[in-house]
Amino acid sequence: MRNLISTCLLCLLAWAGAGQCAANPKEKPFLTEAEGSACMGDDKSRKQTEEVARDEAKRRAAEQAATQVRSQSRVSIGTLEEDVIKIMSTGKVRVIEVLDSKWDKDGCYNYRIRAEVTPSRPGEMPGVVLSEEEKLWVEIEETPDLRLVDSFLTRFPYSVHTENARTLQAELETSYARVVGPFLVYRDTALHLRPVATSISISEIVQGEILSVARIHDAQWAVIKRDVGQVYTPFANLRAITDEEAKAWLRCQKSAKDVRVWQGFLQTYPKSHLARLARERLSNVESRLAREEGLSSHDSEEIALWNRCLKTRDIQCAREYRRRYPNGKFEKESWQIR
Repeated sequence: MRNLISTCLLCLLAWAGAGQCAANPKEKPFLTEAEGSACMGDDKSRKQTEEVARDEAKRRAAEQAATQVRSQSRVSIGTLEEDVIKIMSTGKVRVIEVLDSKWDKDGCYNYRIRAEVTPSRPGEMPGVVLSEEEKLWVEIEETPDLRLVDSFLTRFPYSVHTENARTLQAELETSYARVVGPFLVYRDTALHLRPVATSISISEIVQGEILSVARIHDAQWAVIKRDVGQVYTPFANLRAITDEEAKAWLRCQKSAKDVRVWQGFLQTYPKSHLARLARERLSNVESRLAREEGLSSHDSEEIALWNRCLKTRDIQCAREYRRRYPNGKFEKESWQIR
C-alpha cells in the first residue's frame, strides 16, 4: 500500500508539471486475451449483436493493458486522506487471433480474442487537450530532430522533459554530419588556438552569429580561419546551415526593419536552424511597428483636439485637452486660452 501511495504521489507531481500523467509512448505492445458477449433482442440484429461483442472484447483487452493511471490525491498535514485511481484504457487494439466465435442456443454471441494493445499517445486520448509543450514533445518523440529539440529547450527550459531533451540533444549533436561551410552559432563559443578545451582562446563568438568552417579537424573540432591563422571551436556549439540560407540571412540583416523579408525567409526556409531566430526577429519588428502605429494614432488624436481648441479658443476645449493629455505637447499653451 505504501508503494502504491508513493507511485500515486509521483504520478500526481508529474501530472501537475506536464498537465497529465501519460503512458510512455515507447512502451512495448501488451499481449492479452479478452472475451466479449452480447445477446440479440428487439433493439439489435444478428450483425449488430456480433459487432457489440467484438467491441466489448477489444475494450476489455484495452482495460487489461491499463495504458494509463491517473491519480487524484488530497494530502493534509503529511497524511494521504483520499486516493482516487482511475484507469484510462485508451490503447490501440489489434486482433492477433480469434480464439472463439460462436452463437449459443439462447441467441447470445461469444467472441474471444488474443490481442496486441499499444498505449495511445497523449494526443490520441479522448478528452485530453495537449499544451504546446506536450505537442512539441510528442512530435520530437515521433521524429527526433535536432531543430525541434533546440526549439523545445529554448521555449520550455524548465519542462518535465528538459532532462530527456538535453540527453537527446547531446546524442543528435554527435550524429549530424560535419561539413565545410557556414554554421550558426547555437551556443556562445570560444575560438581556441588548439583543439583542446583548456587551450588559450582568442575570442568569444556569441549565439546567433554565423561562422564559416574552413576545415574539419575531427568529429569534435571545427577549423575557422582568422588573421592569426587557423583556430578551433567545438562542433557541438554549431548548427549547420546552407550557403543559400546564410546569404538570405545576410539580406534579412540589411533590411532588418522590414517585416516582409523575415516572412519571406520563414516561408523559404521553415526548417532551417535559423528559423527560430527569424521568428524572434519578426516578432520584435511586428511589436515595434505596432507600438509606433499606436503612438502615431495617439499623436494624431492629440493634434486634432488641439487644433480644434486653437480654432474655437474655447476654454472648455482647453480643459478637455489637459484632462485627456495631462503631459501633452501643448499643455503649457493650453493655459493661454481663456
